[in-house]
Amino acid sequence: MRRFLTALSAVLLLAACSGKTTFVEQLPDIYPDYIGVTIPAGIAPMNFNIPQEYDQVFVKVTGSGGGELKARGKWADFPRRKWDALTKRNVGGTLTFTVLGRKGGEWTQWRDFIMYVSDAPLTDYGVTYRKIAPGYTTYSHIGLYQRDLHSFREDPIIESTLTPGQCMNCHTANATDPAQYLFHLRGKNGGTYIQKDGHGEWVNTKTEETIGNIAYSYWHPDGRWLVASINPVRQSFWVSDHQPIEVFDVASDLVVMDLDDHSLVVDPRLTTEDFLESSPSFTPDGKMIYFCKAKAYPVPRQVDSIRYDLMRVPFDASTGLLGEIQTVIPASQEGHSISFPRPSYDGRWLMYNQADFSVFPIDRKEADLWLMDLQTGRTRPIDEVNSPLSESFHNWSSDSRWFLFSSRRDDGWYVQIYFASIDSDGHCTKPFVLPQKNPRKYYHNTIYSFNVPDFTKSKVDFDTRHVYRDVFSGQRVQTSVKP
Repeated sequence: MRRFLTALSAVLLLAACSGKTTFVEQLPDIYPDYIGVTIPAGIAPMNFNIPQEYDQVFVKVTGSGGGELKARGKWADFPRRKWDALTKRNVGGTLTFTVLGRKGGEWTQWRDFIMYVSDAPLTDYGVTYRKIAPGYTTYSHIGLYQRDLHSFREDPIIESTLTPGQCMNCHTANATDPAQYLFHLRGKNGGTYIQKDGHGEWVNTKTEETIGNIAYSYWHPDGRWLVASINPVRQSFWVSDHQPIEVFDVASDLVVMDLDDHSLVVDPRLTTEDFLESSPSFTPDGKMIYFCKAKAYPVPRQVDSIRYDLMRVPFDASTGLLGEIQTVIPASQEGHSISFPRPSYDGRWLMYNQADFSVFPIDRKEADLWLMDLQTGRTRPIDEVNSPLSESFHNWSSDSRWFLFSSRRDDGWYVQIYFASIDSDGHCTKPFVLPQKNPRKYYHNTIYSFNVPDFTKSKVDFDTRHVYRDVFSGQRVQTSVKP
């Protein structure tokens, strides 16, 4: 029966693809691998390439709930409006792709494949990320960008051309809302830019009582507080058969910042030299902080001995004070290390990284994503999402039905952004890479990795007109430590 349908499909396509056609049972070798993925309706067209020895590709897409579209050219390049209409018409259904490639004047037709169109919408505007070349001692061009998920439009938020000699990182929105947004600049003229409800200011978060500026930050849902780690970062290079580079903290403390008066709540339990604290996050109700804690060892000599446990501590939003510190997962006792706990915004799940050691999973090949059910406390590796290479920097969509993460799975060197959905039972779908107009040309020709991706409900509104003046003037709002 399947052979009959394949033959019938070929008859229908021959009008578009004149010449001899050979049918094969194999699935097409497409890049990126979008076969069997689940996508949200209205996402940018899932364009793809076939092997380069084929000079033409013809694709027909048919919806299980009706509608179709076709594409023909050097790669599968779908018209955005027709793609948008087709996906929205087939919510909860499937899209069937019939693919033919031409080589030497003859056509090959592969076995059809499908994509699933989720009934979970993705209403967020887009994603933000840092693009940086994977250099180890210097950098040339670096920037923070935002990308419309429903088209291929990418806009810069801030680029290093405006701030020469300054590295930028750790951009953070409040639960995907860019009305409350921050990022850091490193270097001689460094500082933290904090934007809240239409007003932005440059802040110096280093005080005489703390070891440096705040780094990894997370907004409290009420917008008054930030919880952040202070962690001077260094890097070393392996000379054995390990990966090329190891990134680590020389020291690391945890503080809470009150944006009402630019003061820091410094808890002596979280600022000792014997332990490292990192990657904090608030729960959606703002009553708890999750973070990671490890025993300190001399670095870089004993960097592979540093293993972080998952911790939590109650938070009082009326005072900024912390309660009793609790261990949630003693990962170090089992030879593992946890980093970047991220609660879903609906309060159901907590996603985190687990590796053999370290708090920088982007540089650990074995780093995987894990999921904790906050109702039951059960944890598991997300096998349907993880790859043999590092997964890192995960975050949730505003409704917690989708998540994104960074991965080196494509070539082992460059980091790309992947997306997957999650259902009410915690089952996740096959991830797909951020769609591009011409995926092979974009991903194989770029020299940039995508770091610290996050969803945003709407566009980040950042005025770049006075950035150079503000950065190099040295004028900063100075923080202090609460008495």
